[in-house]
Amino acid sequence: MRRAVFSIAKGSGRVFIPNIIYPVRAIIPGMERATFPVVAHTLIFDERGRLLLLRRKGTGVMDGYLGPPGGHLQAGETLSDAAMRECKEEACIEPSAIRPLIVMPFLGGIDFIFEASEWTGRAEIGEPAKCSELGWFLPETLPQDVVPFVVKALELRAKRIWYHEYSD
Repeated sequence: MRRAVFSIAKGSGRVFIPNIIYPVRAIIPGMERATFPVVAHTLIFDERGRLLLLRRKGTGVMDGYLGPPGGHLQAGETLSDAAMRECKEEACIEPSAIRPLIVMPFLGGIDFIFEASEWTGRAEIGEPAKCSELGWFLPETLPQDVVPFVVKALELRAKRIWYHEYSD
């Protein structure tokens, strides 16, 4: 079996994913619309170091939990474009710059996590059908109902580890 290899060019903000992963097909429970979800999330921090989280609803995946803006990559879109689009759609803010932070493959898909600390706009719910609340939280005192990958991403960020692979 051939393994897909990817790299993040240091300082470029560009992520390279070879075509080898595109033929992969797997249906993920609760995500029937996706065959191999490539998801871009953005951890947005304000000037006080608080993290922006939105309560998911009506998505069919982790509804009721708090998570960062994020969503599936669309055809013809770069990862950074997807991350920035999701920030605008879900939280009504436009990051002036995002930085690649962590890559977290999971069984049947892959999460790319970016971070941002500068943006324009006022954070508010942009998609009320998919989000019931929005709030700013200190990373060290997150509520218990945060999507698990956020906690792991913050741990990895503190250790400056950019890659984590789930084993099951």
